[in-house]
Amino acid sequence: MESINTLKGYDKVSDQENQIPSPLPKPPSRKTLIATVSVVSLLLILAVVALTAGAFTRPSHDPPASSNSLKTVCAVTRYPQTCFDALSSSSPDRKLDPESILELSLHVAAKKVSNLSVSFRSINDMPEEASVGDCVKLYADAVSQLNESISEIEREKKKGGEWLTKNVVGDVKTWISAAMTDGETCSDGLEEMGTVVGNEIKKEMATVNEMMSISLAIVTEMKKLLLLFH
Repeated sequence: MESINTLKGYDKVSDQENQIPSPLPKPPSRKTLIATVSVVSLLLILAVVALTAGAFTRPSHDPPASSNSLKTVCAVTRYPQTCFDALSSSSPDRKLDPESILELSLHVAAKKVSNLSVSFRSINDMPEEASVGDCVKLYADAVSQLNESISEIEREKKKGGEWLTKNVVGDVKTWISAAMTDGETCSDGLEEMGTVVGNEIKKEMATVNEMMSISLAIVTEMKKLLLLFH
């Protein structure tokens, strides 16, 4: 009986050993793993590139509102860089329209002409250099011409409405042209008399001529500029 029970127990063990275990999940193939890693890597690279591009293309700060306006207006002049440099350093950080830029250019030009007149006055200590004395008077007159332009504009603005009329534009052009003629007369007189002036005064004269030319160009192209800004 014991041998029979032993055999029966043996049969049970054999039956358990003969049972087929449930199959385990099949591990992914090497190709599948490589493909998955490649896709993830590509997505990460694209994300980094997008973030980097955004960092470089996004401006660190918005430019002043007056910057684009000044560039547009200065582009109609013969000296756009001089125009932009001189007016941007004198303009408030706000949007400027062509009319405001014209006024600003006249103020800057008048100030530079006044400084030049003072420079000539400082070297007018040689009676024989009559051309220097003439330049003092000529640039003083040029300042008056430019100030008259500014005063005319201010008077018309106080009246309200469309102040930049054909008559006002014509007057401003006439006064600026007269101021420029004063500067040319000074230069011609110095050259004719062979008068030697310092390099600093020569630079001032060149800058003054450019600034007056800039104001004249702006008022001349005012109608076109107003269309661009509206």
